[in-house]
Amino acid sequence: MDYEYQKEQSNLHLKDQIAKYLSYWKLFLVTGIICLILAVLYLKYTPVQYNVKSTILIKSEKSGMLSELSAFEDLSIVKNNNKEIENEIEILKSRPLFENVVKKLNLNYQYFSKTKFSKRLVELYDNTPVHIQFEKDSSITDPSAYFVISILSKNEFTITEEGNDSIINGFFGKEISAKTGNLIINPNPDYLDSFIEHEVFISIKPVMDIVEDYKSKVSIGLVHKDANVISLSLNTTVKAKAEAILNELVKEYNIDAANDKNQVYENTANFIKERLGIINTELSDIEQGVEVFKTSHNLTNVTSETELFLESSSENKKGVLETNTQLGLVDFMNEYLKENKGSLLPVNLGFSEESITRIIAQYNETALRRDEVLKSTTLKNPIVVRLNEKLQSLNLSLKQSLDNQKKTLKIKLRDLQRQDAVMSAKIASLPKKERELRDIVRQQEIKETLYLYLLQKREETAISLAATVSNAKVIEKAYSSKNPIKPKKRIVLLVAFMGTFLIPVMILFFKDLLDVKIKDKKEIQKNTDMPIVAEIPNTNTKGNFIISKDDRSIVAEAFRIFESNLKFLLSESDNETKTILVTSSITGEGKSFISTNLAITLADPDKKVALLGLDLRSPKILEYFNHNSTKGITNYVRDKNLNLKDIIINIESIPNLDIINSGVIPPNPIDILKSKRLQELILELKSKYDYIIIDTPPVNLVADPLLLADYVDLCIYVVRSEYTDRRLLSDPESLYKNKRFSNMSILLNDVNINSKKYYGSPYGYNHPKQKSWWKPYQKKY
Repeated sequence: MDYEYQKEQSNLHLKDQIAKYLSYWKLFLVTGIICLILAVLYLKYTPVQYNVKSTILIKSEKSGMLSELSAFEDLSIVKNNNKEIENEIEILKSRPLFENVVKKLNLNYQYFSKTKFSKRLVELYDNTPVHIQFEKDSSITDPSAYFVISILSKNEFTITEEGNDSIINGFFGKEISAKTGNLIINPNPDYLDSFIEHEVFISIKPVMDIVEDYKSKVSIGLVHKDANVISLSLNTTVKAKAEAILNELVKEYNIDAANDKNQVYENTANFIKERLGIINTELSDIEQGVEVFKTSHNLTNVTSETELFLESSSENKKGVLETNTQLGLVDFMNEYLKENKGSLLPVNLGFSEESITRIIAQYNETALRRDEVLKSTTLKNPIVVRLNEKLQSLNLSLKQSLDNQKKTLKIKLRDLQRQDAVMSAKIASLPKKERELRDIVRQQEIKETLYLYLLQKREETAISLAATVSNAKVIEKAYSSKNPIKPKKRIVLLVAFMGTFLIPVMILFFKDLLDVKIKDKKEIQKNTDMPIVAEIPNTNTKGNFIISKDDRSIVAEAFRIFESNLKFLLSESDNETKTILVTSSITGEGKSFISTNLAITLADPDKKVALLGLDLRSPKILEYFNHNSTKGITNYVRDKNLNLKDIIINIESIPNLDIINSGVIPPNPIDILKSKRLQELILELKSKYDYIIIDTPPVNLVADPLLLADYVDLCIYVVRSEYTDRRLLSDPESLYKNKRFSNMSILLNDVNINSKKYYGSPYGYNHPKQKSWWKPYQKKY
């Protein structure tokens, strides 16, 4: 049963809260209108932003070759820390690339115009009517300025520079002198006509400021962690500008990568050119020696016998030539490694050992990657340190491979030379001159072979240099989203719609949460067990309000109900004279108002009522009757010559009501309340009156009411709606539980009449309607 009762009470409370919130329908309506207006203004004046995106594929340049250490990678002995894609992303984010983009697209020059209605600045890009150009002989290399150009006609304009109040008249295409430097304003015929008699705003900022701005705005990252595809995106209000930026950034990246590749081929070409020069000189010397030798010894043709032996040893000569060529290449490469430490190595030299060619390719690839990373970092960067360590390892592997190759070639050469010695012994019978000529011709053939080989490699290098391909393949050129990413109309309207309901609910919720004032009797019943004797509605009058016998207002009816409830509460009292004490927690709750009007209500033709003003600190009873009297209770207590008749005030319009004022304010009211003379006065009043109404000060401020507890039959504790703090209800609850008064009840004063339905009219008889829907009108007591 308790659970069902609590559930029923919870449902009733929820219904009351919903009904309360619905009563503020005007607040919801006004909030909805405001939210809708704000949403429309936001959509109208917020710059529309679009997302521009581009994707590129980074081409892998791995040759698939294994170095001496790569064989151990599968065993986790040596780990491959190569992060090619991450390195390429860092290169794309590098400041030099963005600086090239800003300079080529002149992004530090921004053009704006004002919209027709909102007068906000809108950036122009390809639709700008003018372009500004600083003269080359200007001393300003990286200007920072702000100009306002008023276009007067197709030929004439005026320009104002920030920091310079003077207006300069100028003509399009003609040089003018400004504070920043000499400049020329060039027109854009396609859009100039639409801007005549309008202003164009030009903002010029330092290049590096724009570079840093776009470095933070452009988002660059992997589309997928396992893919080589990189996505570039930029949010902007000018789609054409953002597309140009992303496309130019990819273009600059490819140019930079191509330049790095060309460095390898250029170094190779220089190496070949240098060796050709040396070999050409040596070959010329040998050919000249052959000519001199034949001339001096009268030699013309080789004898048939010599031809036979030479044919037999032709294969041996080829082996010697090839071996000497490979040894020459080994010596050349060793010499190059000693003289050019850390430089790119020449490629495609034709080593017979493929491992040497592959190590050279790996070395150049690693060196290029290290140089790219060094553009945006320092030598202490972990990536650079790892790349340098890898270069050292590859250098050692290359030297080791070259040494092994040289040893192999020397062994092979010795075998060929031994075979050549056998052949030489067979032709020992040949003339000495023929043998000497053969030695000279052999040297000539060796040099000719190497010379022709280097010529072939030079052409191959030139072809590779001319056919350098880009490092990135553009999968999707920069394109803009069809719909704007900001502001999103649906989301804005949804927020406005939700705000229409949430904002008023939050306002009312926090208003209730922060408002600790008592609203109605339900809050009293929730916080105390004391009975509620009556609810008195607000009077909506500015002065002190008292009822009359013929009054039919809802306030008068409420006091008549109050009278009826009092008789029920006092039915258990055996005293013929009923003494009622009226008090409250703090001042301003209306206890004097209740005391006065209760006394008037109880004063029937057959009932005599005495209204006793014992609020000796701030008496207010006489203010309700517009009566002035200096004599009262304090005078009676101090002057024993005074009797009851001397201090009684009679009201002609209310014959059975006598008022006894508090008198002059005493220095120590407690002494008055404790005096025997006051006790005698109350006993005398009880012998002559049917009701005694005692108006006392607030019990929370002073202890005066508690000193009168023995004289009263009922204590009326006044609580004022929308005024009394609900936390103060703990004080009357404590008095009630501790039986400080024999009988005690609460009266709720100043109740909002709109919250209750009274008999007759919802506003009572001749009662004015509420003027304010936000806060009910309240009279200050």
